[in-house]
Amino acid sequence: MHYGVVYLLKRTIIMDKSKKNVLLINPLENKPKRYEMYPSGALVLIGTMLHNLGHNVKIIHMLADKVGTIRLKNIISTFKPDVVGITINTFQTKSAKEISKIIKEVNKNILVVVGGPHPSALKLKIFEDFPCVDVVVVGEGEHIFLEIVEGKELEEIKGICYKSKIGQPRMNEPRPMAEDLDYIPLPNLDLVDFNKKKFVGAEPVGAQPTMYIMASRGCPFHCIFCNKSVWGNTARFRKPELVIEEIKWLHEKYGVKEIFFQDDTFNLNRKWAEQIFNLIIENNLSKDIIYKTPFRANEKLVDKELLQLAKEAGFWLIFYGVESGNQEMLDRMRKGLTVREIKRAFELTHSVGLKTIGSFIIGLPGENERTIEDTYNLWKELRPYVSGYSCAIPFPDTEFEKIVIEKKHLLVTNYDKYSLGVCVVRTDDLTKEDLEYYKRKISNKMNVIDIKRKLIHIIANREYFKEKIIDGFKNPKSIIRRFKSLCRLQI
Repeated sequence: MHYGVVYLLKRTIIMDKSKKNVLLINPLENKPKRYEMYPSGALVLIGTMLHNLGHNVKIIHMLADKVGTIRLKNIISTFKPDVVGITINTFQTKSAKEISKIIKEVNKNILVVVGGPHPSALKLKIFEDFPCVDVVVVGEGEHIFLEIVEGKELEEIKGICYKSKIGQPRMNEPRPMAEDLDYIPLPNLDLVDFNKKKFVGAEPVGAQPTMYIMASRGCPFHCIFCNKSVWGNTARFRKPELVIEEIKWLHEKYGVKEIFFQDDTFNLNRKWAEQIFNLIIENNLSKDIIYKTPFRANEKLVDKELLQLAKEAGFWLIFYGVESGNQEMLDRMRKGLTVREIKRAFELTHSVGLKTIGSFIIGLPGENERTIEDTYNLWKELRPYVSGYSCAIPFPDTEFEKIVIEKKHLLVTNYDKYSLGVCVVRTDDLTKEDLEYYKRKISNKMNVIDIKRKLIHIIANREYFKEKIIDGFKNPKSIIRRFKSLCRLQI
C-alpha cells in the first residue's frame, strides 16, 4: 500500500465530522500567458489529500479552465465553498488580489487562505496588499491546510499568519519542514481534468501528454536571486521506489509519455539519483516514456558515467542554470559555480547524446556591458539546444531584493507589475533601458538558433510533429502569431 494512503487512513478526524466544500484556485499571471504549462503541484497535492479524506474538492486554473470574473462568481455561488485556497507566486499578485475580493463579495463568511512563495516570503506584510485574505500559509502547506479545513483553532496551527478576532494580524511559530516525504499520495489528476489536454508542458516538449514529478524538495545553495520561502535550504528526498510508483501511475492512468523532474537539483544526491535511474531501467519505464530534469553543473555533482546512466534511463534533456558567463558575476550571485565547470558540464552532456537547456539572467548586481558580452560569448560556446535569457527579478525577502533596495536600484515596488521578461531594476553601470536593450538583442539571437533546433527536433519526432500540425489547423492564429514573431527577430 502506498505510504500516502497509509497516512491518510491514519488521519480520521474531519472538521465537524462532516465533509467540507473546498475550492482551490491558481490565479492568472500579472502578464497573462497564452497557455498553462502544468497543473499547480501545490493544489493537486492538497486537493488529492483532501479528496482522499472525503471532502468535496474543486480545483480551478483560471487560464487553463478559461475562468473569468463572472464565471468565478457563479462557481463560488453554486459550489458554496467553506474554504478557498489560493496559491500565489510573485507573478500572480494582481489576479490573486481580485480573486480574494470576489470571494468576499459573494460570501464574506468564506475563509480565504493563501499560500505559495509570495505569501510565504512576505508573511504578515501580505495583509497590507490583500485585505480580503484571512489566513497566510507559510512554507510547505499541505499539512497546515488540512488542519485549517479540519477546523483546528487558528492560534494552535504552526506556520500561519492570520487575522485575529479583533482584526489584528498575528503570526504563529513556524512549522518545521517535513523530513519524511513518503506521505505524498499519488496525484489525482482527475481533479484538474488532465486528460482534456489543457496543459501543454514546459518547452521543449518531447512527447505528449507531459507531466512533472517533484522527487525531492529544498536546495542547499545560496543564490541571491532565489526565493526558497517554501522548500527551504535543506534537501529532502522521496523514496526512489515511490517515485517509480508515481511514474507508473502517471503513465498507466493518464497516458503520460514525458515526465519532467521539477526538482531544484536532481543530481545533488548521486546515490539517490542513480537508484531512480536504475529502477526506471529495471522496470522498463524508458520504453514508452521520456524524461527531462535540472542538474547542477558542479564538477563534484556531474560526470560522464552519471549522464550515460541518465541517457540509458530515457532522459533526453538536462536543464542547467548558467546565469552568467562572467566569473565575477557568478561569485557575486553566490552561484557556487565556475565558468570552467559550466563548460565541462555542457561538453560532457552533449558527448553522451543528451540535449541541454541553458538559462541566463541579465541585471544582477555588477552587470555591465563587459559581463553581458562574456555571457553571450559563453552561450555561443556552450551551444545549448534551448536557451532562456530573462531579466533578474528581485523576489520578496531575497538577498537580491535587499541589495537593490539599499542601492536604490529597485525601480518598481508594485508587485502587480512584476512578470517574466519585465525589467524592474538597474545596476551601477546600466540603466533599465540599457538592460532591456541588451536583453532584447541577445534574446533575438538566441531565439533564431533555438527555433532552428526545435524545428529539427519536432520534425524528427513524427508523432509530436503530427500533433503540432493538427494543432496548427485547429488554431491557425497561433501559426500567424509565431510567423510574425519570427519576422520581428533582428540579428
